[in-house]
Amino acid sequence: MSRYADNATISGSIIVTGSATFNDQSKDVDFTVESDGNTHMLHVDAGNDRVGIATSSPQSTLHIKPSSGNTSVIIEGTQDVTLGLVADTDNSGGEDQNPSLYMSQETDTEGAYQFLMGLEGTANLSYTGSYTNQPFILSLNSETHNSLRTFQIATSDGGDVSSRFSIATGGRVAIGDGVQAADARLHIKEAAGDIFKMENTTAYAVTYGQLVKESLTLTDGGSPLDTTLDLPARSMITDVLITIKTPGVGTSHNLENVALTANSQTNNIKGSSFPSGLSLISNPGQGVAAGTQYVLGNTDQSFPAGRATMLLPSVADIKLVYSDDGISTEPIVDVVVFYKKFSTT
Repeated sequence: MSRYADNATISGSIIVTGSATFNDQSKDVDFTVESDGNTHMLHVDAGNDRVGIATSSPQSTLHIKPSSGNTSVIIEGTQDVTLGLVADTDNSGGEDQNPSLYMSQETDTEGAYQFLMGLEGTANLSYTGSYTNQPFILSLNSETHNSLRTFQIATSDGGDVSSRFSIATGGRVAIGDGVQAADARLHIKEAAGDIFKMENTTAYAVTYGQLVKESLTLTDGGSPLDTTLDLPARSMITDVLITIKTPGVGTSHNLENVALTANSQTNNIKGSSFPSGLSLISNPGQGVAAGTQYVLGNTDQSFPAGRATMLLPSVADIKLVYSDDGISTEPIVDVVVFYKKFSTT
């Protein structure tokens, strides 16, 4: 109670010399400071031991709710500025604790993304004021997601955060759409086309990519057949993967070569046909059946002929060269072309 009864109203400024204590008796009495545009610019929820900035109903020890479009928190200093998160560094609670920072669209932590600093076990006991050697971990904090994505970055085009970049269990790096778990130390998944590029400080670079044609029918008497795949300019084929979807039926149907057509000229990627041809017909004696795969390697690097590889300045049609005889059912195949593209400018 004040000397003015239970309530006191002061018009104008108030100056206090010395310390000031509000709610000295620790009662369930809130403390509120209004601003020109907010009735609860600073609000202390005494009953729940919470402080709200720009909110009348803080949901945690400190709850900041800025107006639309405003930056929530700015920490500024004339020298280095540090934001530290420390949790149970002396292990007084009996369990190893990790300081954490989560981000969520709602105040509920369900489905929030959590920054975890520190390691499980006794490594958390090593905090001495320096966090130089402590790891930075981003994982999904949700009851419906139990798997740990150690570190993930999403891109501006949206989609699942795990589909862009992640470093998962065992230090395996996954890059690309739909890579939920890396199968190797570096796992890159991309649609057909350029996959990754290596470049040094000069103007020269090499880009690795692949082209995919699914369910291509090799018509009787149609050799060479355009796959509708275009090899990029200044590229060379490294390997061609042929997967038989439906074997042909007949006397003979063999894949002989892969050719490139540019400027009305067709050249095989090898100087001669493959030694015996690769059967594409159902033949129990040779074991050719649906799912059979052939890998055609351009090991001679002999396009258009000889030992040297010529890089065309324009794109080239990729065609399959084959022989057929007495075919009643035409084979259907998937074609995957792996290539290297060189930059010369």
